[in-house]
Amino acid sequence: MPADSLLDRHIAIFLEDLNLTIPAEVYGANPRGQGKPRLRKDEGNNRQKLHLPQLVMAIARLPSPAREDLTHTVTFPLTSGSFVMDEMDFEIIDDDGMVATLEPLRVSVRNSDYRINLQDRISAIASDLANISIIRAKHPDLAAAIEAHGNALRSEENSILIRTTADSVNRLQESIFGLTNAGSATSLEDAEAKPPVDEEEIFGREGRLLARIHVYKERDRSLAGRAKSFYKSKNGGVLVCEACGLDPVKMYGSDGERCLEAHHRTPIEQLQPDSITRVDDLAVVCASCHRIIHSRKPCIPVSELAASLKAAS
Repeated sequence: MPADSLLDRHIAIFLEDLNLTIPAEVYGANPRGQGKPRLRKDEGNNRQKLHLPQLVMAIARLPSPAREDLTHTVTFPLTSGSFVMDEMDFEIIDDDGMVATLEPLRVSVRNSDYRINLQDRISAIASDLANISIIRAKHPDLAAAIEAHGNALRSEENSILIRTTADSVNRLQESIFGLTNAGSATSLEDAEAKPPVDEEEIFGREGRLLARIHVYKERDRSLAGRAKSFYKSKNGGVLVCEACGLDPVKMYGSDGERCLEAHHRTPIEQLQPDSITRVDDLAVVCASCHRIIHSRKPCIPVSELAASLKAAS
């Protein structure tokens, strides 16, 4: 349901990292003059044109959502028809009174707290196109599919071709790397080049690269350092384990903070491999709690472990 400000406006989608603007060929309408505006396609029966949410999902090379929620469950990584979109957020970049130009920001998935950063997805697609020769050297079919999707976007036209080329890229990525919901083949190639990690044995073929990306991000000292500084400043200069409450400086002295580690709050299955990791995406936990968190698939939420430890004490 669009905002009232989009009433009587045609919609265009702006993709900053690709420097493209695609007319969505939809408009905000309120045919009965009551309630909230609704989006209407210019050509309501033309199946070669995508509705706005479906167009954005195809642009971002995300799986195609289902039309209705029949199971009330969702599994990750996402596959076409296995989930329903809940909300899609945009920023209004320009509005000349006739056309409102929107930049996609986020999409959420019903029956979960999963929110996909669409700007990161577009950035990942731009990275693939910029590095297409590197991808082509190892995976020529995948490179051709990525270029086909890029060309469909560059036409700056709402077309079912954006969806079909996105599906082609996703199928090829899955056959090469396993099911990951990655927006970027470049990030998966980078993960392939890194040494294996223990978690790969737990997550198997389809999750092995996700586990590798997840672990290496958590091991990134600069990222972990920023997360520690962030939570320390929020907690009056004291840094404790978010799960068990351990204050390592009080227990071990000035070097105690070394036993605290960064942990992704997002389960590995839901990880967007090419997304920028922000400090509030991380929790800071002690090494022992971190091992327990990763002892189960999907991993134990930090809040659940914290509640369990509090109840036990």
